[in-house]
Amino acid sequence: MKKKTRQLLILNGLLILIVAAAILSVNSGYARIPFSTAVHSIFQPHMEGTSVVVAQFRVPRIVLAVLCGIGLALAGCVMQTVTGNPLADPGILGINAGAGFAVMLFLTFFPALRTMAYQPIFAIAGGLCTTGLLYLFAKRNGKLRPIYFLLGGIGLASLFSSFMLIMAANMDNSSYQLVARWLAGNIWGTSWHQVLALLPYMLILVPFLLTKSNILDILLLGENTAISLGIAVERELRLLLIASVALTSACVAVSGGIGFVGLVAPHMARRLIGGRHHALMPASMLLGALLLLLADTLGRSAFQPREIPVGIVISVLSAPYFLFLLRRYF
Repeated sequence: MKKKTRQLLILNGLLILIVAAAILSVNSGYARIPFSTAVHSIFQPHMEGTSVVVAQFRVPRIVLAVLCGIGLALAGCVMQTVTGNPLADPGILGINAGAGFAVMLFLTFFPALRTMAYQPIFAIAGGLCTTGLLYLFAKRNGKLRPIYFLLGGIGLASLFSSFMLIMAANMDNSSYQLVARWLAGNIWGTSWHQVLALLPYMLILVPFLLTKSNILDILLLGENTAISLGIAVERELRLLLIASVALTSACVAVSGGIGFVGLVAPHMARRLIGGRHHALMPASMLLGALLLLLADTLGRSAFQPREIPVGIVISVLSAPYFLFLLRRYF
């Protein structure tokens, strides 16, 4: 079987699995809804009863899980190449925490602007500030040092997480519970407002990063080779880093601190489809969407009537794989 044919079959298979997972997710939760009723509710969302549950709660939750999985996995794939670090992940590098801290500042000090449209803007600002600090810390003798990027990210993640806990401790009980669930990574309470707030950033940043697949392949050959091929390495690195951080931050703004998706999905995709970015990036996106959708479905159906935040489910499932990668690369 030709390599391109095999890659196409894998991508189509992942797409089919996402559709199957979405069908499973529609019928998962506290209230069981027959599949025929769920389909009917999607096409007639203004009916009462189960139609409201499906069209206004479960479908936007599924869509948001897929979009966030795509965004986080694609950003992680790009960061691993840009930083030259196979363990690069938006959560491990502190970008999730920086974006989350900016969102908490927004919610605390700008209550008059408390709409979903402004939240991603503040998250992106926080993520970019975190990346700027990391970039300054990790650049030694004019070159980006991957190990310093990773260690600096772990330190900043701890710092911003501590700041967020301090701020949350001064809130009333109801607000604290809401913030705690959001910090853990949560798609609970999703509506179409979150989806519409995230969608513009996805439509701009995802295509932009996908057009850079050839540049990412060349960057893997090394800085000197890339320069000899006419690539403005420093400029491309900054553009790719800014775009991936902005994409991550926009996802964090609507879903909270979901970690490990950007780490695990690209590595799984490399094992399935190889290292060329024209196929690796779409495979990472589909795997990220599938992982997050399955984790969200498991979190809200395995321990009914209680619901486990998707960020905790992802962490529990992915932490052993992270330890395996840590042992393999370091």
